[in-house]
Amino acid sequence: MPRRAPIAHDWYRESFDAFYPIVYAHRTIEAARPESRFSIEQTRLRHGERVLDLCCGSGRHMSHLLEVTPHVFGMDYSSHLLEMAQDLLDDRGRLVRADMCCQPFATCFDVVMNYFTSFGYFPTREGNLGVVRCIARVLKPGGRFFIDYLNRPWTESRLEQDTRRSEQGFDILEHRWIDSATHRINKSTSVSRGGQLIKDNVESVQLYNCDEFTTLLADGGLHIDRLFGNYDGTPYAPAQPRMIAVGRRG
Repeated sequence: MPRRAPIAHDWYRESFDAFYPIVYAHRTIEAARPESRFSIEQTRLRHGERVLDLCCGSGRHMSHLLEVTPHVFGMDYSSHLLEMAQDLLDDRGRLVRADMCCQPFATCFDVVMNYFTSFGYFPTREGNLGVVRCIARVLKPGGRFFIDYLNRPWTESRLEQDTRRSEQGFDILEHRWIDSATHRINKSTSVSRGGQLIKDNVESVQLYNCDEFTTLLADGGLHIDRLFGNYDGTPYAPAQPRMIAVGRRG
């Protein structure tokens, strides 16, 4: 079992490195297609509009957004993932390296997308509220947003503590636990090959219930119009795996 290593408040600065595409090999470009289509439909993204993929990673969602509009921007902190995005997109789209709470934009996007629980990284409510405020700040008046987040009741009831699998010749051990004091879900990942440990990594994300999440977005200037529990369009409910918020700048 991977050890429960101490989790730094800025754990995300080191976690999304060259091994991320191996650990998350199942998160493919093709797997991003239905997610992108759903977000495009729900935000009514149109040709010519400017869209920001916040925490774009390797650009797998961007590649589908570019089928609708050429004005797609991707922002991420990981230089490793941005290099992958550059290789994937070639000269399409625009990539920016920046922290999600220090975005170098202002009032210029029609839509902001945020996929795959790329939120809740910071250890305080104020830190995560800062990200919401940044999203509101970069949106034009009436601009729309799409935030795909995990659903706390489902996550707590379905948590699989330990998993072991192989990817591309590497052995991956993952251990997950919920800190009841901080209400965060944590994951420790060990990557090894031939019995030799190569990478030991931790991740940590805040667990918000529906009321906390909607209040956080409202306090940051975002108004939720629709809340879904999955990418098939099922309305939000505690028994659904996701908490997908669609709305507009308030």
